[in-house]
Amino acid sequence: MAAVGKAVRHWQPGDRVTLPFVCACGTCPQCVSGNHQVCDHQFQPGFTHWGSFAEYVAINNADVNLVRLPDELDFVTAASLGCRFVTSFRAIVDQGKVSGGQWVAVHGCGGVGLSAIMIANAVGAQVVAIDIDDAKLDFARSLGAAAALNSRKIKNVVDAVREVTGGGAHVSVDALGSPETCFNSIANLRKRGKHIQVA
Repeated sequence: MAAVGKAVRHWQPGDRVTLPFVCACGTCPQCVSGNHQVCDHQFQPGFTHWGSFAEYVAINNADVNLVRLPDELDFVTAASLGCRFVTSFRAIVDQGKVSGGQWVAVHGCGGVGLSAIMIANAVGAQVVAIDIDDAKLDFARSLGAAAALNSRKIKNVVDAVREVTGGGAHVSVDALGSPETCFNSIANLRKRGKHIQVA
């Protein structure tokens, strides 16, 4: 951080920080309830305001939006985590309330899906990765997926997930956003399972 405004209380020049893709006001009803990602007055540097690849970017409401980086995390790695990893963390941990021993199905193994696999695995869940690309599925296995299904090569994704998980996923994430993945994500749930739409 190069400089701070006079209203900033929690940060000093030289602090190592990053920020989420969606920045918040901190005072609207959404922010007060802890849901900054749907802030009524949100802004995205590089999209709705100056930023992104700029050398210096002004961030409104810094006390609300900045996140401290640990010293061992370099800036390049941190920059790659802001959207996909934080989105997946919120989906798996905050919304899905995933815990050890549960089965999580992840439909789509792009940036958000692969991040969801790593996070679900880290909290002790068993993960079924679903995608149309064998290379992505191999990578998903290397990140902790217990099973991988190529939806182009199996007749019925829902039945396959139910078989692998012994009755259906406790939490299922659609990380792609197509009508097919959305349907499969909902239909492959066990009773009282949760569907999370993050795509």
